[in-house]
Amino acid sequence: MTAPTAPADLTEAVLDIVRGKFEAPQDTTATTPYEDMDFDSLVLLELAVHLSKVYGVEIGDDEILDASNVAETARLLTAKGARLDR
Repeated sequence: MTAPTAPADLTEAVLDIVRGKFEAPQDTTATTPYEDMDFDSLVLLELAVHLSKVYGVEIGDDEILDASNVAETARLLTAKGARLDR
């Protein structure tokens, strides 16, 4: 079974959150590793909580830590049923 592909607009929305609220560099792309953004486990957990609230889905600690970048995070959100029109 293949992992769902996140819609481009959801990926862009998550990227906007990462750049804005979490102050990632503006040249960050969806495939920039969180490690390259200097996001540690605490920042990733804060991101998971924020995205859970915004999109109404539960993201576990282990899931956000396993997501290596915004594109993977958007795929995770899509797999959990998140949509932009919430």
